This record gives sequence, structure tokens and C-alpha cells, in this order.
Amino acid sequence: AVVEGGSGRAGGSVAGGSVAGGTLAGASVAAGSVAAASAKSGGSRKSARSKYATQSASKRRSLGTNARHDRLEEKLALRRDASWAASRQVSGGLGDAEAVARVEQHQLLVSAALPPYLAVTPQVRRRQIDLDKIAPPGEGTAAHAEARRSRSTRRTAIARLTTKLLKADHRILNTIFVYREHESRPTRVFLAWATLVLIFWAEAVAALYVSPYRLCEGLKSEHNCLEAKAPTGLFTSRGQCEWHENRDSSCRREPCDKCRDRDPSASQETLENSWEAFICVLVALPCVLLFEYVWLTWVRAPVREKDRFWATRDGSWLAAATASEDPADDSEDVRAVAAAGAHLLENLGQVVKRDAAVVGADLSDALRVPQPERVASAAALADWYAVLASVPCARLVLRRRREIEDALDESEDPARRQHLEFLRRDLDRDWHCDRAPRNFVRRVTTQLSAAILLAARYEEKFKQHGSALQRSAAIYQLLLVQFLDKPTERGVYRRCMDMDFERDLDEPIKPVSLRAKVVACFVAAFLIVGPIAFLLFFGRNMTKSEQWDWWKVAMFAIALIVFVVEPLRILFLNFVLPKVLLPKIKHYSDPAQIPMPYRTRLPVFAVDLVDPAHVVETFDGLGLPPPRRLRESGGVFLSRISGGADDDRRALSRPRVENRVHLFRFTRWRRSVARRQAVALDAAAARTDADDDGRRTTNREHRFAHSTQWSDASLEDMREALDFKPPLLYGFVLVVALLVNILPPAAEELLIEEGLNFFILFGVSVADMLLVLGNLAGSAWAPLLIALFFVVVAMVLAWLPTIIGRSRKQARKAAALATARLAAQPSADVDPAAASQERLRKALALLYDDFGDFRGDSFMSERGVSRSSAGSFASERAGSGSVAPGSPISVEDPSGSGGLPTQ
Repeated sequence: AVVEGGSGRAGGSVAGGSVAGGTLAGASVAAGSVAAASAKSGGSRKSARSKYATQSASKRRSLGTNARHDRLEEKLALRRDASWAASRQVSGGLGDAEAVARVEQHQLLVSAALPPYLAVTPQVRRRQIDLDKIAPPGEGTAAHAEARRSRSTRRTAIARLTTKLLKADHRILNTIFVYREHESRPTRVFLAWATLVLIFWAEAVAALYVSPYRLCEGLKSEHNCLEAKAPTGLFTSRGQCEWHENRDSSCRREPCDKCRDRDPSASQETLENSWEAFICVLVALPCVLLFEYVWLTWVRAPVREKDRFWATRDGSWLAAATASEDPADDSEDVRAVAAAGAHLLENLGQVVKRDAAVVGADLSDALRVPQPERVASAAALADWYAVLASVPCARLVLRRRREIEDALDESEDPARRQHLEFLRRDLDRDWHCDRAPRNFVRRVTTQLSAAILLAARYEEKFKQHGSALQRSAAIYQLLLVQFLDKPTERGVYRRCMDMDFERDLDEPIKPVSLRAKVVACFVAAFLIVGPIAFLLFFGRNMTKSEQWDWWKVAMFAIALIVFVVEPLRILFLNFVLPKVLLPKIKHYSDPAQIPMPYRTRLPVFAVDLVDPAHVVETFDGLGLPPPRRLRESGGVFLSRISGGADDDRRALSRPRVENRVHLFRFTRWRRSVARRQAVALDAAAARTDADDDGRRTTNREHRFAHSTQWSDASLEDMREALDFKPPLLYGFVLVVALLVNILPPAAEELLIEEGLNFFILFGVSVADMLLVLGNLAGSAWAPLLIALFFVVVAMVLAWLPTIIGRSRKQARKAAALATARLAAQPSADVDPAAASQERLRKALALLYDDFGDFRGDSFMSERGVSRSSAGSFASERAGSGSVAPGSPISVEDPSGSGGLPTQ
């Protein structure tokens, strides 16, 4: 193939990673040998120390962030053991015990693809098949012990998850409980110290604003003293000073003045301290997040190899300091998008190998418009690939829609027609194929661009990193995200899984340029030295009593951030935000078991843009076969809209990605191509809608050959699997999630923490108003009463969803009972065991076709690829997996003759 560049480099990195892994392993063995030799020479005491150090290091590593996937690895290893399957008592008609074990491992992978909170939520967990009831394990076996342990830990699963997330994500607690190889504890302790310095500085600023110091000093007349009011703060309308005639009374400064600060009441002091703490948090959080981002991104990052002037004799520090940044076109995200986009074109028959050249079809409309030479970002490059693939993808969508219409024309059963009409509406809702051609093309382009970006995320973050379990879970994430059709849902799901990824994968920081590192060091120094100098100036102008007051409020602000705001931020991101997806995750509990009986395949979703050879190797590393949905991924071949000669080809090269590019050029090209594509698609739709006896016969034969999948029961199950009915306030919740998730992660965390800060201040204000109404504002118990108010509100908010859920459940039960009484047909009791057995049969049929061979090389043999040649197949696909800038994508001229094989 002519294609070269990104994928070739990616393929090389795979091999390089393996070699590097072997080198590291050898280095580890060598290091172990040297350590053992030195321990023997050092005596028994030194040997004991070395053994203790090794054990403590392993314990620290076990407290790291890979705990979730480590436990899943242990569970999968248990279920791969032959004794596990042998301990199951499988009844007849359900296959062998090995099949049950495979389904159990499949369910573990589905759980690994979910956010941690949703994986342990009872609503989602109950959707899984309870294999312990279908095939109960024998007494005294490992399966029986695991089942007992799982049942005993279900009640405390959320509490244990909360504890682990607080240990892993808390900026202070993770220095104690989390081991990270590339981010040492001293570094995180320094960040915690810098956080405290910035909080103290913010508290000093808030104290100067809320209660200006020395306001009453120097006022010699009683009238001026009593009329003095604070220019800033919360109580600007209240007198701040009081007059004392007796000079012998205690005062803060010498000589004693008659005009002194007025002591507020207990509730006023609590409200004033809360307002001061609120301003402190409002000022401190942006500075803390900015310093943390600058420190972790640039200050701690190593310098690029080419900028290390001290490593070479002829190196110039001036040239290294003024060197430009790396070109955006060679970044990892651009290479990942190029690989995913090339897979998309290949799946649609637009990039196939023929006579040592890359040949395409359906790109004539894009070729008639001058191509953009540069785009601004990786997202714009994904749009470029999506625009090229929009017409062939739309043709496939129209073919699938015509399949449903042919089945409708030949069906007379009302129930069957309802199921088929629902499938047609569902297809129209996803792709807008019932609308105008321009809107249809726009929707297809948007869907394809989202799929490319999601597949590029896997290419960048998972394909060359992590374990086989992490990669398999990421592949299942791509399966699940196919049914999250709204951008907000995909954004929330991606944010949750990115947090899980960052928590589970400890990788070194990417090198940066010397210029960026120097500038970042100056910014970090200013953010630390400036507040320290301000604190020294602020402290010198205060008495010991005033310093003590400031210290108390500062400690209150620190406690507010560490023990209230930070835990609430963690709980919001890991519990509240994923709960937005709970209705859909509960409905699409296992995306691999949703049947698609169509003759026309649509290999355009995110999971279809991953190299199938890589998918097989990943699942083979786990000892699992890929599900049927993954085995069906692959390319389709489309005939051209009109004929074309193979010798007359036009070159189409991928545009370069540069940051300094005006967006209007690419937008203008996209609009020009869209207009031409709408005309071509309109003609293609007219030909698809034309009465074609051959097409009807082919579709009829397909339905007859797959009569089980096209039966009335299968269509009903398919409708039930696809018919998602959102809750009442689902749209409003998505809007709120959009407002939170539209920002970058750092800004999102800042918005959440500041929102919680506003909520706390609002609660203090409401509690103070209630105290005033109850004539308790001057009571000494006012602070405790305000704290009790927050406890009561927290308990009500925690129990309110449970109470509402129980009331709704009871209402549904009452409605179902009333319906059964009106129909005079009481609902028959359904045996849970029989229902679970039926679900297991369907799972085996949908996941693995039958109860037969489950070996990992069965899929490779289906594609004509042996296990020994899997690497060559992967490298071959990698060679055509992305298009480098300037590399041609030759496209056939539509005016010629000949064409690609039809599907």
C-alpha cells in the first residue's frame, strides 16, 4: 500500500515497547541479582533490611491506584482455572460449565467498563445474570467462597468505594495512602504545603476585606466613633465601633483608646467568619488549581532531548531556550485520529489495497472542491475524515432502512409491523435519514466525527499502554458509548472514564520544551513567593490577638477545604455526575447482547474503528474469545455511484495539523463539499427507493436464512433492548450536566468547588435567618445550631432519593395490581431461576453463537489468519491504518467504468 506514516510509527512503537519491556525485565533481574549479592556480602542484618524494604515497597505499591483492576485480574484468574468451572453444577440445556465461566468473565469485563459507582449500584448489578443461582457452586470450593464473600460485601460496597476514592483522589490523603512511581510523596507533600500557603494568603486578603483593621483607632470624638462603619465586608450598615469612657478597661493596644471595636453577637460572628472563609475559598481555589496545573504539567516535566544543551559540548543555551514547540501534526492525538479515520475509510471500502495502490470510491464530490492543506486541530482532522466518509456511510444507512421497509411490506401481523416501525423510527432518530439530504449528511458527519474521536482516545491512551484487562475494558467502553447518542451523555461518560484511567494508570510526564519549563518556573515562583511576602507584611501590622483571630479563621477555611469542599468535589465527580447516566446504563446493561440482524452492516461506530487483529490479541491475552459483536466488525465494500477507470486516479492527501490556522477556510471547504454530497445522496436515495425485485429477493433470502433473528420474539426483544424511555426530568439533568461538563477538567473542578462554597455560604445565611426568627441569634449555642442545621439538611438530601424511589415502586406495584384486577387475570408468578436460565441461553447465543469452542484462535481462523500470523496481520493493518501528510489516497474518477465488489 502507498499509505505510510502514522500507523507505521505506531506499529514500530509496539515492537519497541516489547523490546523495551524485555530490556526492563532483564534490568530488573540484573538489579535483583546485584541486590542479592550485596545482601549476602553485607551480612544477615543487611539482608533483613533488604527483605523488609522489598516487602514494604510491595505493600506501598499494593496501596496504589491499580487496586480496582488488580482485583478484577484476580477474579478473572480464578474463573479461568479449570477447578472453578468444575465446581459449577450446570443443569441440562445450558451448555457446559466452561460456557458459564466465560459468561461470568464477560460480565466482569462489562463491570470494568463502567464508572466505579455505577458498577456497584444495585440497579445496574441486578441487570446481570445471577450465575450462582443457575449453576450453584459446590460446598467448600473457591467459587462457593467467592460467592459468599460477594454477597456479604454488597451492602457495604458504596461505603467501601467512598473510602477508596477519598484515599485516591483527595489532594492531602493520597500522599499517605497512594503510591505512585512517577509522582513521589515528597512532591505531593510540597503541593500540599503550597496549598496551605495559598490558603493562608487568601485568608489574609479575605480578612482585610471583611473586617478592616484599625478602623476604630484614631477616632477621638464619641460621635465619629459611634457613626463609624466598615467600607467593605458583610455588615457595612452596622456600626463597627463603641465608645468607652473608662481607660482602665482592658484593650488590645497601648495606649488605650476610648473608641474600640464592637464585639458582634454569636450568630453575627459565625456569619462573619463564614463569609470570610467563603471569600478565602473563592480566592484560594483558582490559585491552588493554577499552581498545581503549572507544577505538574511543566515544572516537574523533563526537558526535551533536543533542548538539553548541557548534554552536548556544542549545545547553545540560547538556541535551546528559544526553540519552538513540537509541531502539532506529529502529536499523539493527531496520529490517533489519523489511524481511526483511515480505519473508517477502509471499513467503508474507500481505502482498499489494489495493485500496490490505495483506491477509493464515493469521494468524487470531495475531489471537485479544492482541498484544505492545513487544519487547526485533531478534532478538525476528525471532521475531515468524517466528511469523506459521510456519503458511503449514508448509503449504508439507506440500505438498512430499505431492509426494514421491505420487511414491513411483506408483513401483515400488526404486532410484527409495530416492532418493525419502531426499528425504522429508531434508525431515523439516530441518523436523520428521513430528513432533507443536507440535514442527513450533516448528522452522519457529526456521528462519524464523534466515533473517530472516541476511537482515537483508545488509540492514544490504551492501545500501547496498560494491561490486557484495561484494554479489554476500554473496548467494552467503545461498545457501550455507541448507545449514548447524546453528546452530553458521551461527554459525561468520557469524563468519568478519564478519571478512572488517570487513577489506574501511572505514567511518566511528557517532556516539554526548555522555554515552557523556564516560563513555568517563573510563574510557580511568583505564585509562592508573592503570597509569602504578603503574609510577612500582613503579620507585622497585626497584634498577637489579631493574629490569633486571623489564625482561627484560617484554620476554619483550611478545614472547610480539606474536610468539606474537597470530599464533596470527589463525591460529586464520582457519584453525582455518573448518576446522570444511570437510566441509560441500567437499560443498556450489556451492549454486546443487543442483536443486529440486518444484512447491511454499519462498521462506522467507535468500536469498529479499532484494528480487529489488536482486539483478538487483547482478548487472547485474557484467555477469552471476543464477543460476537466484535467478531462481526470489519469492512464492507460498496459499488461506486458511477463507473470509473482504475488507471485514472486522483491523489488526495491528508491535511497537516497546525495550530495557527484560520477555521473559516476549513468550514468553507466543508460547506462546499456538503452541498455536492447532498445532491449525490439525493440521487442515491432515489435509486435505493426504486422498486428493485433483486434487492427484495436478496433481503427476503437473508431473513429466511436468519429466521431466528427475524422472528417475532427476536424483534420484540430487540425493540425492548433499544426502546429507552427517559425519566421525567432526564432532559433537565442533561442540561445541568452539560453546563458542568462543557469546561476543561481543571475548570470543571473549580466550578464544582466554588459552587459547593456558595452552597455552604447560602446554608449559613439560611441558618442565621432561622436563628433570628427564633430569637436565638444572640445565644452562645448559635454555632452549634448552625452546624446541626447542616447535618439535618445533609440527612434529608441523602434519604430523599430513597424515599422517592420506594414511593414510586409502591405506586407501580399498586397500579399493576389494579390493572390485573380489572383484567381479572392475576399475574402469574415467574420463577426467577427459569428466567435466569432463559437469560443465560440468550447470552450464550448472542455472545458466542452456540455452546461450542471458545478458544481465542477461532476468530482468527474465521478471518483466515492463524495465531502465528496475527502479528503480521496487525502490522499489515497498521501499515494502512493512518495516512501521513502528503501521502496519497488515490480516488477513482467516477466517469470511467469498473467498480468495487458489491456487498
